Amino acid sequence: MNWKNQISLGNEISFTVGLSVITLLIGLIGSNFFLVMIGLLFLLFSYTNQLYLKRVANRLTVSIDKDLIKLFKNEQDTFSISFNQNGIYPILGARVRMTIDSVLQFEHERKMINHEQNEIEFPLSLLGRQSASIHLPFQAVERGVAKVRTLEIRIPHLFGFGDVYLKYDQPLPFETVVYSSPKTIGGINRIVPKNLGEYPMKQSYFEDMSALVGARSYVSTDPFNRVHWKASAKTNTLQTRIYERTSQYSWSIFVNVREGKLEDLLSGLTYLLEYATIKNIPFELFVNVRKAGRIPFVHHPLGTGREHLQKALEMIARLSKHSVIVPFSKMVFSAKRQFQLSPYVIFCGNEEEDLGEILLRFRKNGVVCYQLHERDGSVLLSNYSLSNRKVDYDAI
Repeated sequence: MNWKNQISLGNEISFTVGLSVITLLIGLIGSNFFLVMIGLLFLLFSYTNQLYLKRVANRLTVSIDKDLIKLFKNEQDTFSISFNQNGIYPILGARVRMTIDSVLQFEHERKMINHEQNEIEFPLSLLGRQSASIHLPFQAVERGVAKVRTLEIRIPHLFGFGDVYLKYDQPLPFETVVYSSPKTIGGINRIVPKNLGEYPMKQSYFEDMSALVGARSYVSTDPFNRVHWKASAKTNTLQTRIYERTSQYSWSIFVNVREGKLEDLLSGLTYLLEYATIKNIPFELFVNVRKAGRIPFVHHPLGTGREHLQKALEMIARLSKHSVIVPFSKMVFSAKRQFQLSPYVIFCGNEEEDLGEILLRFRKNGVVCYQLHERDGSVLLSNYSLSNRKVDYDAI
């Protein structure tokens, strides 16, 4: 049984037991068969009452039809919670109380005191060996993860003498992940590719020698080793190989969860990551949330594609203000030592005062720094001036 139960018996049942014993004794002493029967009937009623309260939930099970739901903020969905009474005891007039994280909004809900959980209450009646399903539509109102935190049932006795309080003591396999809604950011086109890499770009000075895309007529300034002999044989004129022009265009993004306007910045970050996925730009994330292991902070490795984006969005959705954090500057310094960072570094949120030295090292290594920040209700991506440590708003 997955229920913890607590039986509450009123004074009425104690009075009934006492009266039954007295009546039975009087009947036995006075050889009064009628009083003996009355006393036995009241004792049987009291025993049946307690037996019902003890066993009514022994074979009661609960399940939810969906294990995992993923959606964006303001989207709607529904799930069903099913109760199955596999025993013979009926449940009539019970009340179910369920608390769930407040990132979801339900009809007729009641906010808890701390406003971090919602309380939902509904009636439940089941006959023996019967099931019932309750459909609960909801709307995602905040970024985060919602789980069923508590599930409680109060079952009254059939005749009103006492009740049993049940609390489900196992975690219910249900979770809703609410992604941060993308918010358009300004200045995203200011990032210009540099260095040889994998990102195709027509105006780049670099070429991927393994990616042949065609041939053109040979000119005197072309190196002789660039001659495309097969194409030249077909056209009877010298042809020069054309290779795909590429630039290294990957991003290393550092997220500071201590930022006051974190939700706006995460919405901008979501847009930035979707943009990178569409443009096939590799990105990685560093978040100053402490975790166990060799890397003491959250890291989403460099990659591209829809699956890589989905994992990044889920990681962002699971960020909590209650997480234990690592100093932002310490995380950046550690990441520089342990990882080969991209030529473009983006800081999400305001950096800390003791970050100046590491930023100067970035500049010496040819790393260009940008900052994703909130200004007058908008989220902007701006060049970060390392010399005077300020955001270059003119570069937007």
